[in-house]
Amino acid sequence: MKTLFSILFLMPLSLLAQWQMLDVQTQASFRSMSLVNDQVVWAGGSANTVIRSIDGGQNWKIFKVGERKFDFRGIKAFDASTAIVVSAGMGEEGQAIIFKTIDGGQNWKEVFQTSEQGAFLDGIAFFDSLHGLVIGDPVKGQVYLLETFDQGETWKRRKTSDLPKPMEGEASFAASNSGIVTVGNTAYYAFQSRILKTTDAGSSWQVLETNFPYGKTSGIFGLKFWSEKEGVLLGGDYVNDKVEQVNYAVTQNGGKTWNSGTMKKDGLKESADIVNGKLIAVGTSGTSISNKQGTSWKALDSETFHVIRCAGSICYAVGPNGRIAKMAIK
Repeated sequence: MKTLFSILFLMPLSLLAQWQMLDVQTQASFRSMSLVNDQVVWAGGSANTVIRSIDGGQNWKIFKVGERKFDFRGIKAFDASTAIVVSAGMGEEGQAIIFKTIDGGQNWKEVFQTSEQGAFLDGIAFFDSLHGLVIGDPVKGQVYLLETFDQGETWKRRKTSDLPKPMEGEASFAASNSGIVTVGNTAYYAFQSRILKTTDAGSSWQVLETNFPYGKTSGIFGLKFWSEKEGVLLGGDYVNDKVEQVNYAVTQNGGKTWNSGTMKKDGLKESADIVNGKLIAVGTSGTSISNKQGTSWKALDSETFHVIRCAGSICYAVGPNGRIAKMAIK
């Protein structure tokens, strides 16, 4: 069986998996996506845009949410009717806002907004169907965390004075809604190079040092953990996004140590997911695939996507200018 699997992986990747582009009548840029299953897909984008499919991407509904120009870089879907979207933007400009729908996107209710100067919301993740977190850039030298215990009906800023202090200039990238990820009661919350970790559903946090290269335009863009201890981080430089650079690191011990490297194709990687034993990463530099839990990679294509999410044996990817695609992984 192992020999057969190795032979399959050595075959041209184009014979194993290819993206099928889907027709969605929008030019919005998408940086968040949430799958309920392989049929029900929600995605959040620029220009107030949220889209939903309930038939595996054959048909899409397009919703315009809110009266101002929002960029929904965070989204969490619970079923075909219920979803929460998070707008990335400055609080003082009325952009730090969260909406929720319970009727399949026909109506949206504002469930949180702040005008606090410096507030900028980066992403959303849930421990279970009720308890969730929204992360934001640090404000006044403190980590910014919102918390809900009622599936996003109400949100409160968590007291963070007892949490590790951000370094000067440290922030998160609102790139793929995977700056925070959860596995059981464990969550990982990425800044540009350091990661905060909780193993008790957010009651306490510790700092993990990844030593991932970072700067004003570079650092960690996304995380994926397939167990509480095993995971990968993706990143790079969004300005020089096609050149050779360190763009991933893997851990097998809950973030205590990380082994970094350069996956092909060279350049920025933003998001990853795992399906049928294969780890797939996307970014502006293209799609890469690994059957060794991220320790080695092969380039699949040069397609530009910001987010990948998988369910069953199906993966979806979204990106700029209304780009949405689907791929079956066997």
